[in-house]
Amino acid sequence: MKFALFSKIPFEVSNPIALIESYCFQNDFFSSYDLLKNRKIEDVNKIGARISSELLQQCKTVIKRSNANDLALFKYDLDRFLKLNEKTRNKHIKNLNNQVIQRLLILPKIGFSKATKILHTIYPKIIPMIDNPLQSKYRQINRDWNENKTEQILIDYYNNLLIERNRRNLDKIETVISKNNLKGLTRIRIFDILWWSYLKADRLRKEKKINWLSIK
Repeated sequence: MKFALFSKIPFEVSNPIALIESYCFQNDFFSSYDLLKNRKIEDVNKIGARISSELLQQCKTVIKRSNANDLALFKYDLDRFLKLNEKTRNKHIKNLNNQVIQRLLILPKIGFSKATKILHTIYPKIIPMIDNPLQSKYRQINRDWNENKTEQILIDYYNNLLIERNRRNLDKIETVISKNNLKGLTRIRIFDILWWSYLKADRLRKEKKINWLSIK
């Protein structure tokens, strides 16, 4: 299957189902994090965030103090959100960024990666995790990007999911995985595993001259 990252970086996974399954049975994150039915903000540490309990309480306070307009994005599922017109969709993203994410970033030791992991933990169907490798790749496309412009990377992330090929392939993967009883993986999380695997493979390809058959 072929995918695109930020609409500009194509990559191909010969057997994405096998890749996702191998990630799940080899990685402790799946058993300890993805399989949780009712996640709390504290569960973010089960996917490697490493945030102290005191700091997590401060993060929880930031989210609780946000008003309904700032959190309007969370009322949507992914399909409904992507079907919004661009102006409305981007307005929700900017409100989320200005009133929630930027306030989280003010807290000590909370960077953009941890902020998105916190929000993904609570809202796994709609909020992606924007980990450091993905941010680094994005900077190669937009060299002036930084954490003061976090709405930009989120807008481009969702625009990427609007690409027909990406949506069609993620729908197919989700359908197969659900039949296999591989629960807990939203389409956002499925894409997270795919791009993370691609970026890791790409780094090893360049550093170790490995020619992968499964990821191109």
